[in-house]
Amino acid sequence: WYNKIILKREVLIMPRKPTSLTLNEGDYEYLRSLIKQRTIQAQVVIRAHILLDRCKGTPIRTIAKIYDISPSTVQLCIKKYMDGGTKSALFDAQRQGRPVEITDDAVAWIIDIACQRPADLGYAQELWTLKNLHQHIQTHAVEAGYPRLETITKPMVQKILKNSDIK
Repeated sequence: WYNKIILKREVLIMPRKPTSLTLNEGDYEYLRSLIKQRTIQAQVVIRAHILLDRCKGTPIRTIAKIYDISPSTVQLCIKKYMDGGTKSALFDAQRQGRPVEITDDAVAWIIDIACQRPADLGYAQELWTLKNLHQHIQTHAVEAGYPRLETITKPMVQKILKNSDIK
């Protein structure tokens, strides 16, 4: 609970400034209702408890011990509340994620090929099998302007067709 400040080989011990947290009535009621819900994520419930406990004056280390988390996690939750409000403290922000490798144009090209009859493209069969469609996509991807599709997998083709409701 104390910060150590070293000045000219002397150690001064100063009490830490407590981080007080006050919730308005709306936030308090919202947090109370969240912790009673059964379908909410456990981490959201813990974060709501953190804010409520800190509002009651419970020390950060005590809160951390109660919920078996680190004090820095408690401090982060409180900081997010102070910086961005209740929603910011409770719910994780959307992350950027992995960049899209297969563009919407490439997906549209795959769907266009899948909707054509193989016979119209010079094949003997009347309907596409996943194997034949996959081979056709890989073979003609570069000339169609989609070099990434040269290495597309069968499960990915299947996923694209499923998401597009193509049977």
